[in-house]
Amino acid sequence: MSNIANMADGLGVPVLKTQGASILITLVIGIGTLHIVRSIYRRHFHPLSQFSGPPEAALSTKWLYKTNQAGFPEHEFERLHEKYQTKALRIAPNELHLSDVHQYKVIYSQSKPFLKDPPFYSSFNIDHSLFAETDPALHKERRKMLNRLFSRAGIFKLEGVIHTKAGIMMKKIDRLREKHLINVYDAFRCLTTEVIMEFAFARSANMLEEEESTFDSWFLRAFDSVASDIWTAHEWPVLRRIGSCLPKSIVKIMNKKVASFFEVINFAESCMNYYEKHGNTTSHPVVFDHLTSLSYPQKITEAMDILIAGADTTASTLTAALLHILADKKIQTKLVQALQSVQPNEQGILPLMELEKIGYLTACVKESLRVGMPVPGRLPRIVPDNLAQPFTVDGKIIPPGAVISMSAYTMHYSEELWGSDARSFNPERWLQPDSKNLDQYLCTFSKGARMCIGQNVAFAEITIVMAYIFQNYKLSLPSDFQRPKQKDLFTMEYGKPGLPVKFEAVN
Repeated sequence: MSNIANMADGLGVPVLKTQGASILITLVIGIGTLHIVRSIYRRHFHPLSQFSGPPEAALSTKWLYKTNQAGFPEHEFERLHEKYQTKALRIAPNELHLSDVHQYKVIYSQSKPFLKDPPFYSSFNIDHSLFAETDPALHKERRKMLNRLFSRAGIFKLEGVIHTKAGIMMKKIDRLREKHLINVYDAFRCLTTEVIMEFAFARSANMLEEEESTFDSWFLRAFDSVASDIWTAHEWPVLRRIGSCLPKSIVKIMNKKVASFFEVINFAESCMNYYEKHGNTTSHPVVFDHLTSLSYPQKITEAMDILIAGADTTASTLTAALLHILADKKIQTKLVQALQSVQPNEQGILPLMELEKIGYLTACVKESLRVGMPVPGRLPRIVPDNLAQPFTVDGKIIPPGAVISMSAYTMHYSEELWGSDARSFNPERWLQPDSKNLDQYLCTFSKGARMCIGQNVAFAEITIVMAYIFQNYKLSLPSDFQRPKQKDLFTMEYGKPGLPVKFEAVN
């Protein structure tokens, strides 16, 4: 009897192995078949299959991810719009990139905006902040809290901080300029981040004075480490979700880049703790003053959102301003001459209200915002299902639920809107009799209900910093200058060595 049992057991082993192999083979075939069927559907039967684009883009988001990782996706989108002769380019299974400039106001409108695409904005890991909130009612409520702070009147209360930080930057430039070229990209990043820190947290990290001989900072390195992975976080959101569930100590071991950014979060928390204990000890209003009804985590999230949104963006535009102005001696000379009409007051500052009266300076600021757009890429939105008329591009209906996007790059380099010199830095375009009409096409801060709340801060910073620099120094690019590489990491980044500039004192 035992022999029979042993024989049965012996026969059972290959039977089980055969069954396991069969299940595995069936599973592989099933997954393969599902993949093939899905690919056929997306290429030929999906509601967006009528729109042209790279074949790979119709199958999955991998093509879009690779294009983002390459550095400047808008260049590739522009090329493909031309190749396929279409204003609605399919860049993912359910997403179209549009180049029809007349649709921008429709999509990003004040009254009936198309809603933000949740998967895209959740990748920034700042849920329910003013920037990332996808619910219109919640966004409106949060924006109402901060509107007064970011109003034009509110910015004049912050003006003193901008002058103070600009003064610190210039003193350091004076100390370094005879021995070193100044990397203005890092200098501007330190300055604008310091200003926003004061605005958001009522405290400063002293980035401008952190390093003795450069404008480098641990804060900038932390920002850069996280920004470099922005498209990876977007492509694989599961990694972000897993990371958010793990203890910080574990995440630090697993990802050194994220670990460095935790130091920024720790700084924000220390500022919040100080504020809750001592209140606002500055002479100007701060973000925390207007968030009293929010929970502690929500306050930290909102302040971090404002810090990230307002730091590199303005610095990027200032860098673009110098890059273009120093490349054209006529523009530089005219700007310097225009600035001679205003002199520092008794406190040695150039008042913003006086600077705004200088037409050519304002023209240079606007042109810098046009050509040096800090967020050049797409802002995805969802086609709603309650439109009075079908949403149509190129004579084709884009169905509700489809994701569509446009970009500042598309708008700002459109010859249809700006003329044949759309790609040239030309402040004079803002000084023509009909130049007021151009403001409607300036999309640096987007448009409509989701327009960037910090535009007044950016205008003030760029105006004041440009005035100080061009009034106090003779600036030039080095003889061996090479144009810095730019990379779209949602915000525009300038690769090393940034923008080296030679500073010589005017007086």
